[in-house]
Amino acid sequence: MILKTILSITLILGLCANQLSAQSKLETSGFRDLFKPVAEKSDYSVKIDPSNEFKLILTAGFAFYKTFVSSQDATKCTFYPSCSVYAVQTIQTNGLWGVLDAIDRLTRCNGISPEKYTIHQPSQLYYDPVRKIRH
Repeated sequence: MILKTILSITLILGLCANQLSAQSKLETSGFRDLFKPVAEKSDYSVKIDPSNEFKLILTAGFAFYKTFVSSQDATKCTFYPSCSVYAVQTIQTNGLWGVLDAIDRLTRCNGISPEKYTIHQPSQLYYDPVRKIRH
């Protein structure tokens, strides 16, 4: 009797073992490349203009932020170019008005109004280029 019970349990478990996996191979195949290193190279180069001390200080500050602070968080900005790159470019282009433009950009760095921006195709992010500010 005990042998018959053990054989029955073994047979039931054997038949069910194929159905016990939580995910199929098709579902898990997308995760194979998840932990492979990605050959992503971020460009943290900044063109610093030494002729204007104000631009030099602000650009150097943003370069420090991009290199040592922002790079630790991965790419999370919703825009192309990223907010830190945009800040450097707008300060170099617009001077003091560029500081205000950079602050404005930081307040818009979210996905609340996607209809106002086009998509930058290579990065699939919202495209918001630096423009010359007329005062």
